[in-house]
Amino acid sequence: MVLVALSAFAMAPRLDVPKVSVVSVSADRITGTQAFFTVTLALANPNDREVSVAAAEANLTIEGTPVGMATLAGPMTLPAKGESTATLNAQANWEAALKIAADLATRARSQGPSGQIPPLRYNVSGVAVLEGGLPIPFNRSGEFRLGGGRPEIR
Repeated sequence: MVLVALSAFAMAPRLDVPKVSVVSVSADRITGTQAFFTVTLALANPNDREVSVAAAEANLTIEGTPVGMATLAGPMTLPAKGESTATLNAQANWEAALKIAADLATRARSQGPSGQIPPLRYNVSGVAVLEGGLPIPFNRSGEFRLGGGRPEIR
């Protein structure tokens, strides 16, 4: 029985690792007590067969403040030789939302009376996990502006 399982594994086609990269981070909605963010990933499957992504999660920080874990809502399938996007959602609690707002206000004041809100700095570090457990790490640091997608502020 073990020999049959091992020979089947040896004959399984080799899987080229899909590419995962962070495309963007955006603020979706800001309330008095919470802030909601979206991390968008680009995934590219170089294989001649579909590949299932079981999960993806990432630690998100905004202005150096840990927002929390951004997670993929559910499994997804990458088409053979194809590309797809995935969105991971994160929610900052009131303490993190207030700290991010305070840091942004301090930066805005230090830039003078331009009237322009400075971009928010972010860092995303995470892993996408293929069906079967193969982890694919990804990370990116950058900036985004409030108002790019016009987040809802309440």
